[in-house]
Amino acid sequence: MADVVQKIDELVAKARKAADVMKEMTQEQVDKICAAMDAASVANEVMLGEMAVAETGIGRADHKAIKNHLGAHVVYEYFKDKKSVGVIKEEAGVTYVAEPFGVLAAATPTTNPTSTVMFKSLIAMKSRNVIIFACHPRAQKCSVEAARIMRDAAVTAGAPADCIQWIDEPSIEGTNLLFKHPGVNLILATGGNAMVKSAYSSGHPAIGVGAGNTPVFISKSARLSVAVNNVIASKTFDNGTICSSDQSMIFDDKEIADKAVKMMVERGAYLVNEEEKKKLEAVMFDKERGVPAVAIVGKSPQAIAKLAGFEVPDDVKLLLVPLTTIGPEDWFSHEKLSPVLGYICFNSTDEAIAAAKSQLRWGGAGHTAVVHAQDDAVINKFAMEIPANRLLLNQPAVHGSVGLIYNELPPSLTLGCGTDGGNYLGNNINYSDLLSIKTIAKRIVDYERDE
Repeated sequence: MADVVQKIDELVAKARKAADVMKEMTQEQVDKICAAMDAASVANEVMLGEMAVAETGIGRADHKAIKNHLGAHVVYEYFKDKKSVGVIKEEAGVTYVAEPFGVLAAATPTTNPTSTVMFKSLIAMKSRNVIIFACHPRAQKCSVEAARIMRDAAVTAGAPADCIQWIDEPSIEGTNLLFKHPGVNLILATGGNAMVKSAYSSGHPAIGVGAGNTPVFISKSARLSVAVNNVIASKTFDNGTICSSDQSMIFDDKEIADKAVKMMVERGAYLVNEEEKKKLEAVMFDKERGVPAVAIVGKSPQAIAKLAGFEVPDDVKLLLVPLTTIGPEDWFSHEKLSPVLGYICFNSTDEAIAAAKSQLRWGGAGHTAVVHAQDDAVINKFAMEIPANRLLLNQPAVHGSVGLIYNELPPSLTLGCGTDGGNYLGNNINYSDLLSIKTIAKRIVDYERDE
């Protein structure tokens, strides 16, 4: 214990000194650092994707590389010309001055171990903060390599030596000590619910990410072929490991549901029977903790089926599971973090939207929801009633949620869930959320009238 305390103290002490240096940097210096980090990220995104899969056994290396690209290069292109130092805006007699928080503590997940590190490193530097990572133990090697690449690029471009650091020997104890350390100013928590709760109970301001359990409502007014393609593209991306990945397709018309299922099977889905569903349930969930079993997270449909005791063809892209209900009692309406997708049909639009609301309320409040429809009345009803902070209209859940691909949301790999999800922010987290804004307000009352 004493050794861990000492190591955390040393990390934070170095970070405090680096934070003092970062605070004095100009916009030009910051932008030079970020440009160097962007170049390094692009040069290493494929290698880091391969490294992540080799270490964790989760997901696909080609898709990890895409996530690395999004988390670094796309994010950099979004903010490269934006102000983050000193006066960033003046309006209506108020001047807004950006200052850094100081020392950030960041936890990273095993599902997105390199892209999250690259993303958080970049937004930290853009906002003149320094950052210390507590990486997931099962992804320590690849996460640290991503942090090292970003740090070396930043330092070469003029950043202080300890601007990006990490805990060498990951542990729950070390993470908790880091989160509670008095020298830390803000926490960026991405990972399991227990870790996020730890961040919020640390005594420091924290930006956390709640659990995802995305419902996809496919209305009878939807362009069905497009909707099906979007769901397949989203659900199969990196073997379903992104928190905004589709979890249940919800229909309001049986004829449409039957057509959609037929299309999905034709395009690479495998429709499991009742016996196979029982076998899958036995291996896919840690029911005591209420989370997906580690053994199936980010695995291929073939690997998951084999673990459950049956075989599926090599060209199968996902496993499609009929649901008996939307609720905790049917485990396949829970978050699955794998290419396994539930579906269910109701008799009306009202029932379908109510089911989508229910799925979020008990399993993914505040996160993300999708509606495929061409009827504006249906879209508006869904948008007004659904308890999600990202409502995606006629687009893939994963690709839409992270921003700047199908919409104008800020690009981000940290998706806030608002108060419904136990977070205080519900937006796509970016560098601007790491700025402490000081306001300078000019007097507008006439002196003579006031005296």
